[in-house]
Amino acid sequence: MNRWYLIALICFSACKTGVKAQQYAGLSIDNDLFFGKDYYYSSGVFLQYGKTVSPYEKPRAADKFFKDELENKQRKSIHWRLGQQIFNPIGRYDSISDHMDYPFSGYLFLERSEQTHKSDKEILSWGLQLGLSGPPSLSQPIQNTYHRVVLGLPPLSWVDQQAVGLHLGVFGAWTKSVPLFEKVQFTQQMKAALGTHQSFAQLRTGLQWGPLNPLVFFNPLISPSQKGWSAHIGARLSYHAQDYNLSGSLFNDRSPFTLSSNIWRNSLEAGFALRMEQWQFMTIAKTRSRDTPTQRYERHQVLFLSAIHFW
Repeated sequence: MNRWYLIALICFSACKTGVKAQQYAGLSIDNDLFFGKDYYYSSGVFLQYGKTVSPYEKPRAADKFFKDELENKQRKSIHWRLGQQIFNPIGRYDSISDHMDYPFSGYLFLERSEQTHKSDKEILSWGLQLGLSGPPSLSQPIQNTYHRVVLGLPPLSWVDQQAVGLHLGVFGAWTKSVPLFEKVQFTQQMKAALGTHQSFAQLRTGLQWGPLNPLVFFNPLISPSQKGWSAHIGARLSYHAQDYNLSGSLFNDRSPFTLSSNIWRNSLEAGFALRMEQWQFMTIAKTRSRDTPTQRYERHQVLFLSAIHFW
């Protein structure tokens, strides 16, 4: 009798855990028009979806693993992101690429990542990315339609844009927060990516002030029941071994126009996050160093905006 009672209790716990699985969907954008600019990293649009994964939903291959799964308190989450990024020079109407300080380039990608929440202050993640560059990214028609219909501007020349490419990449990250004072925490993230579109290593650090878990700036599923606000200031330092947007492919020379890529880059940022009921809103202002030595201006400003709904 005790055996059947234990089985029923386990089944009930598994169902209960599955019901409480958290999900989210959202829209995020990067754009420099908020700072009166329209060049270099000009635009990014990202659709996001994610959910927590209950350990009880996994198949149990052997009894010896059964107890381990029941005792596993680490939450896991799966994240999907569909994105498009657009890059263009200052002379976006130039018809001769020799005059340009940045190549025309577009990138369309689908990304899947898995995160393990070691605690509410530490996350391990890894993922895969599949993408298209060049005309298949649809960057030229989308940008020119937006310029013509919304801004009332003539279409950009898109002369000698980066070549068509099918890209594959893998990435991983470790993120952790450390409390300093009441409602003030220090966060750090080490991230690395290896792929045909970009290969880099990045250190991101920051200070967060406010009642929200500071890792909301890295993962929407951290402490989803929390409500309130949090402010953020931080910096990123990255080493870029490969950047297809600037230098083209490592395996061929099909790109009609390329420029040298700055290996070391940095970014300063300040942001704000707000959670209310089943919504999270976030904004981060970023100032980026040069991607290539040919850029006319030393820094470039971009604004990140995000709206996410939980259920």
